[in-house]
Parts: sequence; structure tokens; C-alpha cells
Amino acid sequence: MRLFTLTRLVTAEGRGAAGRLVGMAGGIAVGVALLLLLLGAYGGITSRSERLSWPDLHHGELTQVPDPAAAAPTAGSVLAATSLEHFDGREIVRVDIVATPDSTVVVPGVGQPPAAGTYHASPALTALIEANPTDILGSRYGTRAGSIDEAGLAGPDSLVVVTGTTTENLRSSGYGRAGSVLLGGGAWSVTEFRGVSYPSSNYRTITIIGAIAILLPVLILVGIVTRLGAATRAERFAALRLIGATPRRVAAIAATETGVTSLVGALAGVALAWLLIPVAALVEIDDGRLFRTDLTVPPSTVLIVVASVVAGCTAVAGWRTSRARIGPLGGSRERTERRPTALGIVPLIAGVVVLLGATTAALRHTPLPHTDRILIAGFVLLLVGLMAAGPVLTYWIARIAARGAHRTAGVIAMNRIQQHPRATFRAVSGLVAAIFLVSVFSAGITTVAEESLTEDSAHLSPTTLIASLSSPPDDASAAASGITAVTAAASRIARTDGVTATAIGYSHPESGSVFTAADAALVGLPTPEGASHIQVTGGFFGDGPLVTRPAATPDPRPGILVVATDGTTHSVERARTAILGSKLDLSSPPRTQADHESARLHTWADRYANLGHLGVLVATLISAVSLAVSSIAAILDRKRVLGLLRLMGMPASTVRRVIVAEAALPLATVFALCVGLGILTAWCLIAGLTEGRRTITWLPPSYYLILATSLALAATAVISTFRTARTSTTIEATRIG
Repeated sequence: MRLFTLTRLVTAEGRGAAGRLVGMAGGIAVGVALLLLLLGAYGGITSRSERLSWPDLHHGELTQVPDPAAAAPTAGSVLAATSLEHFDGREIVRVDIVATPDSTVVVPGVGQPPAAGTYHASPALTALIEANPTDILGSRYGTRAGSIDEAGLAGPDSLVVVTGTTTENLRSSGYGRAGSVLLGGGAWSVTEFRGVSYPSSNYRTITIIGAIAILLPVLILVGIVTRLGAATRAERFAALRLIGATPRRVAAIAATETGVTSLVGALAGVALAWLLIPVAALVEIDDGRLFRTDLTVPPSTVLIVVASVVAGCTAVAGWRTSRARIGPLGGSRERTERRPTALGIVPLIAGVVVLLGATTAALRHTPLPHTDRILIAGFVLLLVGLMAAGPVLTYWIARIAARGAHRTAGVIAMNRIQQHPRATFRAVSGLVAAIFLVSVFSAGITTVAEESLTEDSAHLSPTTLIASLSSPPDDASAAASGITAVTAAASRIARTDGVTATAIGYSHPESGSVFTAADAALVGLPTPEGASHIQVTGGFFGDGPLVTRPAATPDPRPGILVVATDGTTHSVERARTAILGSKLDLSSPPRTQADHESARLHTWADRYANLGHLGVLVATLISAVSLAVSSIAAILDRKRVLGLLRLMGMPASTVRRVIVAEAALPLATVFALCVGLGILTAWCLIAGLTEGRRTITWLPPSYYLILATSLALAATAVISTFRTARTSTTIEATRIG
């Protein structure tokens, strides 16, 4: 008889066979779908970073231009400068370009550089411009000439504008940061715009660790569902052995069944991943969503994943069946596992040592070479070590608990755990990994800084704009004309709708800025009584209280422009647009205190908080499914033993208590260890990557709610197996071989 025909007769016929095969295929489908989405996201984040970082001109082929007005573009080069603007709390990346009509320089997402007075905007920014009056946003950039396509945008939410300008109007602003990308820092002669795969090693490290952390529960799920099929095949395989089938033939049948089932599941997983791409694209990473194309993996990768899953599942199924030594009289009785040794704890200890060693060196400001790679290796060692140490710790605790067990359920459960510590721990390994990963993610997220704006008499209003002015030339006549231009611009800006006052701050010979007392009072600066001029030191943007003191006549060099508004969003943005269109020589775009706080707090750790929340969700849900499937598989594996106990008079309630005890003991054994190691790992990663500049804080109440939810899901998963235990251990279902 042909192998496939025999396999169908042996495995696909009979009570419960369809449900078992559907369960296997469904679990593999979920695992493959998540794996493909994970691979797509990993590759998508890399390409996204390249599209995100091209405005950071430091990565391209370029030369800095000290005096843009004296430079000129060529056919093979353009003059460019980047800056960070704001609109209603959102960041806009602006790239100003001076190019010749025959320029051959390619701007990502645009193509040929725009002509002077025109601009190309991202679709999200275009929609924002069209939704607001021209004097609030649109007039900042000129005439719209086109859109920026996906090649020049991090995601569909990106606010990016590329403007064409002249050498006289090229903005040479100071440094700024948009997320993980450094912007500004002068004007440059650029021959090629180029992005980078990762703006920093920290960015890459967090991405890799997040991918590994989400991948582990997926692999655990795939491994567990393949065991679900192996549990109920022993009796049919025994019948084959009875009629003369060789062990090799039986192993081939098991491999064929698992191979076909895993192939169906893998193909279904490919379809499921394709259907989930629009949903996954809604997840925000680094302050924006991914394009759907970012989550799409190449066909070659899909084929490799499907082939690897099918080949792996097939090989494991054949190997397990050959090791089971199924004889003509039935599956061999449960064999006691080899006792786990203390060597299983070595990887766990090694992982802790590696993480602590790298972190300690970083805190002492003597970081080890390739600290990021060492931390990744330590994380993997710790993760693998936790899975390896689980059976060892479970065995030790079971031995201790067995001495004090007096009730039937406790005696049976503790003794079986001693005989099968690996199988027992394997059943809860998904939940153990989830608790560890949830602790890592939740603790890591606490590094996100949460600060509120300061509003009191010692700080400027959050709706007051600050614009830093470039230093005037040393030439006396040029400096005088510059002062006149600043004064005239301030007067025009003061007449803008919604602007209540303007004040020019002049450079102080020592530090700070000097304002006239009258102007200072109008814009809300604290003014000492009787002073004609005041010196202002401290943080204009809430970094500290403003300190004012009487001052003499200021140095005649304007250094800062303060613009107070009536507080409405339209007034703030209208004033900002007026400043940007005033032809003032700005060293940085106008900002409010709220803009400053937003840019300062949005670091790589803050922007990856959504990945942490996603990791928590994936790990928790997969762990619950894994626990339910593994518990059902364990019951099916032992239905003969449990059925015999029922025949001897054991109540079904005792069987349920045995199941609960076998799930609870390994979990209770490593619960505190998982929580502690998760928090330690998060601290090592954050402190080690930043050399102590950032750390973790107390975990929020939501963490304990997540833990409680995980345990509740685990309890639900175990309770859901009671029905299987009841139906599989009835007198009718029990067969004595």
C-alpha cells in the first residue's frame, strides 16, 4: 500500500481525527503568520529607517558650506539644509534645496529637486495644509509642485516637505532632532542623499531584541501544537506494528502525516499573514505607522519559511516516533525521563553574568567593545537558560513538595512531575516565557520620560514662541542694517492676528539676553520694579526657572525674538508662519515650550514604547493558547493512566486537581524568578546601552494588571482542559492494551 494512502487510513480516520489535524494545522498557521509578519516588520523597520534618515544630510555625499550666499549649486550638486518645524504639536521635517534647472541630483521620493518658490509635501502634510488657512501653514513653503512618494517617507503619517529656494534664502539652522534623526547643523553641498539602515546601534539593538522576544513564544507554540498530533497516534501505530509494519515504516507514516498537516497549516499561515498586514500596519513605531509594503516579505522568504517549518515539523515527528519505540502490543508505558542535572542552570547563570558584566563596564564609562552585541548575546543566553533551567528547578521543587504531600492529587502530581520534569515544564514554558518577556517590556517602557509643562510666573507661557536669531556680521554698517531689519520684522509680526506682543532680546556680554522692561512685561517675563532693562538667564523652555535682574543698556546685537499670542492654536501657528516668512536670519525655527518638551522627550526609547506594548500583547495571548494546547496534549498522552485510575474509583474532581497541580507547580517555581530576571534584564539593556544616562523606574500598576490577566488566562486555559480530561478518561474511552 502506498505511503500516503496508508497514512490517510491510519491517521485521518476515526473519532476526533479531524479535530486533531485541524488543531495542528491551525496552530502552525498562527505561528507561520506571526513569523512572516515579524520578518516583514524587521525588514520594514530597516528600510523605513533609510527613508526616515535621508534628511539627515550627514549620511550622504556632501561638503559643509560656511556661507551659503557665496556658494552656488552645480548640475551634479545641490545646496541643502534641513530644519525641524512644528504645527499644533506635530513635527515637520523641512528640507530646503537650491538646485540648477539641469540638476542630476535625485531627491528621495521627489526625483529632480523642486524649483525655487515651489515645494513637494508628503500626503499627510498636504492634507494638513489643505485643512488649514493658508496664512497658518501653507504660506510657509510657496507653491505646491507635487507630492513625496513612499521612497522618501518613513510612513503614511510622515510630515515632510522639500522646498526649492535660492542661495539668499537658504535656511542654515542649528541642530535639531526628529525622533532618531539628527537635523540641521548648517548648509551643505550635496551630491547624493542617502539614509542609513539604523540611525544608532541602540536603535538596532532594541529592534533585534524585540524580534527575538516576540519570536520565542511563536516557536514555542509551533513546537507544542506538533505534539498534539503525536499524542493520539500511538494506538494506531501499535496496530500497524501488530500486522507487521517496521519501526521505520511507522516513523515514515508519522512524518508524512505531520508533513502534510504542517504544509496545509503553513499555506494557511501565509494567507492569514496577508490578511493581517492591513491590521499590523496600524501599529505605530517611531511616531508613525508602517507602509503595507514594509510588512510584505519577498516570495523567496515565504518559500524558505514554509519549507523550513514543514521540514522541521516533519523531521521532529519522525524522530519522536522512532524514539517512542512503539511495539505490537501498544505504545510503551510512560518511561521516566532522565533526571535533569544542575548543568541546566549554567546558561541562565552565564546570561546573567554577561548582562551584568557589560552593564557594569558601561556604567563605569569603560564600555566593552561591541557592547550592543554582548547585550544581545546575554539576552539570548538568559532566555535560553530560563527554558533550560525550568525542568531542573521543577524537579527539585517537586521532590521537596512530594515529601509533604498527603492528599491523592498531590501525591500523584508530585511523583509524575519527578518522573517527567521536562514534559511538565514544557506545558507551561509558553507562559513562563511570557511572564519573563512581559516583565522585560514593562520595565523597559518605564524609561519613557513623562513630564508636564511648567506654567507659573517664573516661566514663559506655553503658547509663547521663541525664535533664536543668527549673530549679525562684524561689519558695523551690516550690523546696523541687520538690527533695523529685525526691528521692522518684529513690528510686522506684532500686527499678525492673534499676536499680543513681541520683544527683542539683545545679547548680554556675559550670559543671557537683555530686554527693555516694557517689552519684557508685555510678553510675560518677570520684571523687577524700577528697572529700565532686564537681563534674563535660565531656561526659556522650562529647563529651569527664568532669572531676571536689572541690567544696563544692552549690547546692540539682537539674539532672540519672543512672540506672545492669545493662546489659541491658530494664533500660535499663524505667528509661527509669520516669523518663518519674515526673512529673519534664524539660527533655529520658532518653538514654544510645548514644542521643546515634545522634541526633548521623544527619544529612541520613548518611540519604541509601542513595540513594548505589542510584545506584551503577543506574548500573553500566545502563552495562553500554548498552555491550553499543551495541557490537552498532556491529557491525551496520559489518558490510559488516568482512565485506569478512574476505573479504580478515582473521582473526576481528583483528576482535575492533578491537572491543576501539574500546571501550577512549575509555574510557581519560576514565577518570581521570571519577574526578577525580566526587570534585571530591562535595567541592564537600558543602562548598558546608554551608559547609565537612562534607567528604569517603578513598574506601573498596569504591569501588575497584566500579570493578573496572564494568570487568569492561564487558569482559563487549564480549566478548558477539564472537558477533555473527562471525556478521555471515561470507561468507554479507556482501552487496556
